[in-house]
Amino acid sequence: MIALKFRYLLVACLIVGPVAMAQAGETAMDWLMKMGTAVQENNYDGTFIYRHGDQIEAMRIVHQVKNGTSRERLVSLNGEAREIIRNDRDVICYMPDKQSVVIEHRKTREKNFPALLPDNVDVVTASYKVGLGDYERVATRKSRMVFVKPRDNFRYGYQLWADEKTGLLLKANLINEDRQIIEQFMFTQIDIGRPIKAEDLDPGYSGKKWAWHREPDASGKGVSDKRWKATTLPKGYRLTRQMTRHLPTRDMTVEHLIYSDGLAVVSVFIEPQVSGHGKPMTGATGMGAVNAFGTMVNGHQVTVVGEVPAATVALIGESIVYR
Repeated sequence: MIALKFRYLLVACLIVGPVAMAQAGETAMDWLMKMGTAVQENNYDGTFIYRHGDQIEAMRIVHQVKNGTSRERLVSLNGEAREIIRNDRDVICYMPDKQSVVIEHRKTREKNFPALLPDNVDVVTASYKVGLGDYERVATRKSRMVFVKPRDNFRYGYQLWADEKTGLLLKANLINEDRQIIEQFMFTQIDIGRPIKAEDLDPGYSGKKWAWHREPDASGKGVSDKRWKATTLPKGYRLTRQMTRHLPTRDMTVEHLIYSDGLAVVSVFIEPQVSGHGKPMTGATGMGAVNAFGTMVNGHQVTVVGEVPAATVALIGESIVYR
């Protein structure tokens, strides 16, 4: 479950003084705002690594902003071959090893590196303490570190490095309650601001004769059942979205509730328990930064999952009711 920008070079003698003065007065919240908007304003082409547990994945990302809309292509460079095309509407995943393509609609504004921050960064301060660290080099670019520390143990902390010139997020560490790095994204090479050609965003596979799994367009259909809800939430979390989803790889409709504190996101999936489909998932499980909790409620399998501590998914999962 899971998976950057540019503007510069005027006349140096005219901008060195003013820029230095402006940056000297910038706060941690100013930097968070720059990171939040940078991904919406810049083209970039780069390679980043994603480290979780003892695994390291390398990805190439090509991102284009044109006429106010974004489109990007991600290509795995090691491990299982896969390629993802994302636009404002769909996420298309090509899996050559399985000879299949999965298409899902972007019903939520999910955040992926390097766009991990919420649109409204002010909500972050209710659940986190934010401050500035030192400048460091990331992918040869001077970057400012911003730390985001949780106010309790129901969310992880973050260390974020923003490109000095564009504000683009170049590196992110996820920190657990023991102050250990449990997940890391980091650009190793990036070209910010270059023109992106249309062919740079085309998939490397045609997908002909492959199995295509397409999520139906549920616009105006599948009214969500508001009788499902969590009665107890950690402080700062709130319900941000509730919808029905038809899983593209399974002939089944599930209820999907999304809870967030503005930065961390927890998903609750609710599906009817069908006999012959194996034992229901109960209790806690986890892999790296991702924790999950399963339980049965009113004849339905309830699965709570998110990049949050185990206590968070357990608290939410144990409070799910059907009224």
